[in-house]
Amino acid sequence: MKKFKIADGIHMLTMNVEDILFEGIWEIANGVALNSYIVQGEKTAIIDGVIGWDGIPETLYENLEEIGVDPRNIDYLIVNHMEPDHSGWISNFRKVKDDFTIICTDKAAKMVSSFYGEDKIRIVKEGDTLDLGKGKVLSFHPVPNVHWPDTMYTYERSTKTLFSCDMFGAFGRMVDHCFDDELTPEEIDFFETEGIRYYSNVMATFTSNVRKAIEKAKS
Repeated sequence: MKKFKIADGIHMLTMNVEDILFEGIWEIANGVALNSYIVQGEKTAIIDGVIGWDGIPETLYENLEEIGVDPRNIDYLIVNHMEPDHSGWISNFRKVKDDFTIICTDKAAKMVSSFYGEDKIRIVKEGDTLDLGKGKVLSFHPVPNVHWPDTMYTYERSTKTLFSCDMFGAFGRMVDHCFDDELTPEEIDFFETEGIRYYSNVMATFTSNVRKAIEKAKS
């Protein structure tokens, strides 16, 4: 698992996954990277998760502690959508801490409640916010059918960081840096090719919704 500081108070934890069929369908010869994001103010939120892919939930916990986050101090679990690569970690997390709030859209809440009960859920709609303290404010923006009905963006206002769920996804394992201006020309070509392959296989059916989501990201 790799760790990157994205901005002040925001980290990304990345796990490269290889030798599987993506969503049980597509071969991913060059692997794929799955990401968790941690936003820290006075309270702490984790966006999506990667527990379960290596069978060892402690992998995530150890990496959280290395960036100064005690898993028992996480207050909010933000589920940008309910596919297992975004939400399959919640059951394991409950073994560490059972006092938390799940943030999701109304469509996701129907699935979340069937697994975890309704008492832990806060449903958000367009423009709703969550103030974590120390200037960190998250806002939530549903982008349905990109590529699931329950999908949403999460946006951190002070750093202008967009957590875009699968919207701008790509196949391909993560290298040792994560910003586009750090990539070599060869790496740029690689990720552009993998991004096109991801879009054509996963997103192309939802192109009209993707166009709307792009406009929402711009705004």
